[in-house]
Amino acid sequence: MKKFLAIALAAALGAGAMTGTALAQSNEGSIRSDLVNEGTIRELYANFNKAWNKHDTQAMANMWSIDGDHREPDGRLAKGREAISKLFAAQHESVFKKTELFLTLKDVWFITANTALIDGSYEVEGARLPDGTVLAPRKGYLTSVLLKERDQWWIVASRLMIPTQLPYKKN
Repeated sequence: MKKFLAIALAAALGAGAMTGTALAQSNEGSIRSDLVNEGTIRELYANFNKAWNKHDTQAMANMWSIDGDHREPDGRLAKGREAISKLFAAQHESVFKKTELFLTLKDVWFITANTALIDGSYEVEGARLPDGTVLAPRKGYLTSVLLKERDQWWIVASRLMIPTQLPYKKN
């Protein structure tokens, strides 16, 4: 699956370079199939948000492809749905046990008819240290690649990021 994804991305980007046009663009005013697929992807993430707030970690992990991966802001990488499920379970049994997620998808870009890139933001409230200390809300960004297989969209790669001030840039 990852080999297919790499080939599809390379082909799509190469075709865009050859024609001088960008293949990935906002879906505002886009073709009907993209709008339908975008709605399905947005629903997938709405369901992820609901599953998080119910702390249903298996439902969350089941949104990934079998060989998908997920990278946390600290760099930790879970490879494969089973590892992602274990990561989510460990987090929701401890630091995220009483959290609430607020997830916003900003853009859905279609690289091909079956490959999408999403960008969004998230905020997690209520995280606690082992001693019970409530942490400040965790605010960050996410980028994911999705692949449509057997008429279903799957997350194949997800990256979370927490922005930080760079020492060489002024506010």
